[in-house]
Formats: sequence, structure tokens, C-alpha cells
Amino acid sequence: MLERLIIENVALINRLDLELDRGLTVLTGETGAGKSIIIDGLNLVLGSRGSRELISYGKQKCRAEGVFDVSEMPELNDLLRDMDLSSDDGELIISRELNANGKSLCRVNGVVLPLASLKQITDMLCDIHGQHEHQSLLDESNHLSVIDKYRAQEIDPIRIEVNSICSEYNAVNIRLNSGFLSEGERERRIDILKYQIGEIEKADLKEDEEDRIKEELTILMNSEKIADSVSSASSRLNGDNGAVTALKKAVDDLGRIADLSSQYGDVHSRLSDLYYEIEDAAYSVRDLTFDLEFDPRRVDELETRLDVIESLKHKYGKTVSEVLAFKEKAETELNGLTGDASVREMLSLKRAELVKSYDSAAEILTRAREASASELCSLAEEQLKSLGMKKAKLSADFEHYDGEPRSDGRDEVRLLLSANEGEPLKPLSKVASGGELSRIMLALKTVINDADGIPTLIFDEVDTGISGTTANTVGMRMKKIAGRHQVLCVTHLPQIAAFADSHFVVSKHEENGKTVTHVRKLSDEEKPFELARIMGVGSESQAAVEHAKELIEKASRESL
Repeated sequence: MLERLIIENVALINRLDLELDRGLTVLTGETGAGKSIIIDGLNLVLGSRGSRELISYGKQKCRAEGVFDVSEMPELNDLLRDMDLSSDDGELIISRELNANGKSLCRVNGVVLPLASLKQITDMLCDIHGQHEHQSLLDESNHLSVIDKYRAQEIDPIRIEVNSICSEYNAVNIRLNSGFLSEGERERRIDILKYQIGEIEKADLKEDEEDRIKEELTILMNSEKIADSVSSASSRLNGDNGAVTALKKAVDDLGRIADLSSQYGDVHSRLSDLYYEIEDAAYSVRDLTFDLEFDPRRVDELETRLDVIESLKHKYGKTVSEVLAFKEKAETELNGLTGDASVREMLSLKRAELVKSYDSAAEILTRAREASASELCSLAEEQLKSLGMKKAKLSADFEHYDGEPRSDGRDEVRLLLSANEGEPLKPLSKVASGGELSRIMLALKTVINDADGIPTLIFDEVDTGISGTTANTVGMRMKKIAGRHQVLCVTHLPQIAAFADSHFVVSKHEENGKTVTHVRKLSDEEKPFELARIMGVGSESQAAVEHAKELIEKASRESL
């Protein structure tokens, strides 16, 4: 059970330290006083993703802490031991901090824990039924989970098996289609790969081709400038008074004295070497003049080629090397898609076996769900009778899905209701009023919670659309549930509040120019005055107070 709830800097609550008992605990107060803020704080403890809007104005962070007695929960204690979170005294302390920067910190028995791990724990501790949750019954996609939850201990292992087979089927299917879930997708991928490979092959790319093209284009586009420079250089080297002729004369002059001294010989030898090298270079410069010719057609050819290369780079990679690597990878994938027929046959047989196994497991899951739905609806009908819907009939309509295996089986389910004698069963959305939905959800919660053993139940203003005798019946039902669970109920109805074992009143006041919420536990003497207030008459009315006392005494007698 939840023994203590501490809330700090959450909306209008500066600090709240609430000690809770077993049985039925009721919270009442004016609309807007802050009753739902307490539920928000508890939701933080239980692992909901808190919004920064929860932090009190002007504060940098808020905090919520719950202290639970889990000494009588062996399964939860096994989980805590596995997570190295158990305590010797059977006490579980969960705290959450939410900062203005959006960061959240969660501790369980002093150990920092991620929210996903926290939810594993709190799902076994507490179930909150919000004031609008009964509307979820109008969404038929939620009905299957209601049925699964009732016999979770029996159904969950079958669901896990169905999910496991489905996962294996998907893996084989993906491998069979080389990464695609259907044959059509595979064929489309083959066509794409063939086109891409063919486009690259047609271009016949070479690794260094792009650089060579750019170099040639640069020369062609500067051919006039190059021609002028080469011609001038050739003239200076090869002309009548050019450098080659002058150097030849210098070599000849020194040749006449080279034998007279080693010094003259060395210089002559060096000049001779230079002469032959420069003469060779001069011939090369002269030859360049014959290679220069501007060809517009060649420019167009090279620019077209560059466009082809750029187009392929835009599609398949930033460089020619990356384009060629893409082609190689595509060829490998294509080979896989059109590969060994024997492997594909083996995978096809495996897929067929998995479909057979899946259908068998899914059929067992369907039978388990049908049994769960039948029992759940029957027990819920009994609850509805005690909640004022004496002629109500509740049924589950199953439809079978025959397509590809799904992780949650082949069942599609919707709950049907006949609220009155002689009326046919129809979808809840067609026949149920707001008050009826509240009672249906309360009936289902009662049956399911008796089955799943969650110790603490929270009902946040679930009395929408009910009053009078029905409200008294709902109060009796909650009191009965509180005999097996700890129940916290936020309500506006005196008929429900009259059944409270513990009654807290929530109010807001102004302190130092700021509105704050306070919570105070009522004594037995104070309870009738609060019931008179929520009757809408006022605690000043002695008649209303006397009527409230009668409600409390009547509730006490009916609870025996």
C-alpha cells in the first residue's frame, strides 16, 4: 500500500506530506482547489512523463516522493532483488525530481533508475483511473487489452509465444526477399538496381578521368594564351640570336682552352651538359607549337562528358570512386535478390512452417481470449447490476484477421452492450451514456483488479454523470473494493464520500500574495459538515449536517 505521499513545488502545492491508511480514502474540495494536483504528483512518482508546467511559478524544480509497504508482495520483491533495489524492512521509496530545464531524475530506494525500469515496478503497485478514462472504452482498439489484462497470467505467455513466432516469420520473410517484406517490393528493388547498375556501366567511368578532362579543358580554353607563350619562348631559345645558339658559341669558346687546365675543363664540361639539356628542352618547346589547336567540338565533347560524370556523382556519390563503389554494392545486392534458388526454396519452406506454427499459437490465444472475455463480461454484468444497471448485458464480439501474421495475434475485438431489457447488443459508442460508461469502467476495473492483485487503486472523479441511488451504489462498490485494495477516490458526491474510512479536504488560500493549496484530514466530527458543503447547501444548514450524518450512518451500516 501507499503509506506516504510527499509533494513539493507542484503547481499550487508548496509542500504536502500526506500519510495514508488502508481502506477507502476520499479527497473532496472546491473545483480548482488542487485535488487533481495531488494525482499529478502521484503520477510523477509512478513514472509518468511530467511537464515543466507542473513546477510552481518561480521555482526551478518540483519533487514528489511515495513510500510504499511492499512486504506482502513476493513477486515485486523478487523483481526488486533482481534489480538490486530490495530493502530489509519491506519499504519501497520512490522519488522524482523535475527541473525547469526539462530534465527528470528518478530514484528507487536511493538508486537512480531510468523511467522504463521504474514503470516495471509501479505497474505492479498502483492503477489510476482518471476522470476521462472511461472515454477510452469508446475506442474499440482498447478493448482487446482489457480482455488480455483480465487473464494476464494465462494470456501473456501465449501472447509472448505468438509475438516470438511473428518476429521469426518477419526475419525469414525479410531474408527471403533480401530485406523486403513482399515479393512486389523485391521485384521493384531488382528493377531499380538493374537501372542504376546499367546507368553507371554505360558511362564506363575511370578513376582519374575527371581530373584529366578538367586539365584538357583548361588547356583548350587557354590555347591562345599558351600559343603566344610557347611561340615567344621558342623564338628566344631557337632563333638566330637565341639562347641555344649563344650557349653553343660559349661551349665552343671554352673548348679551345679546356685541355690547358682542369679548372677550364670542369667549366667546359658543365656548360656542355647544360647546352645539351637546354637544346633538348628547346626542341620540346618547338614541338609544343605543333600540338596547339583549339577544337570547339572537342570542348563540347569534354563538357558533355563532365556533365555525365556530375550527374552520376549527384545520384550515387560525391566522387567517381564513390560512384564505382555504389555500383559494386548494388551488384552485390542484386546478386542476393536473384541468388541461389535452393536457398530461396529452403527459406520459403521455413516461412510456411512458421505460418503454420503461428496459426496454431494464434488459435490457442483466441480461445484463451474468448474464455477471458466470457468470464470478464459475466462478472462485469454482476457488478453492473449492483451499480444500478440491473438489465445490462455485456458481450465481446470477436473477428478473425486472416492477413500477414501480427505480433498480437489475429483477433479484433469490440465490447457490446445492451443497457436495457429487450435492446440488442450494440457497440458501446452507440448506446452508452457518460454515466453508464463510468459504471462500466468501474465494473471492469473491479473485476480486473481482483484478478491482477494491484494493491492500490486511484479513482479520480469517476462519478461523472451519476447521482442519487447510483452514486450510493458506486460508494458501496468502492467500499467493497477497499476491503481487498487500498482505494483513493477524488469525488464531488456526498453519497460516495460518506463511505470514507479517511476523509481529506483540499482547499486553497492566499499566503503572502500567492495562492497555495492545503490538504487537511477531517475528524469524524468534521466529516458531516464537509458532506453538507458538497451537497451544495452549506455547512451552516443544520438540516444539511443532520442529513450528512444520516448518510454516514447509512454507509456504515451498508458496509457491514
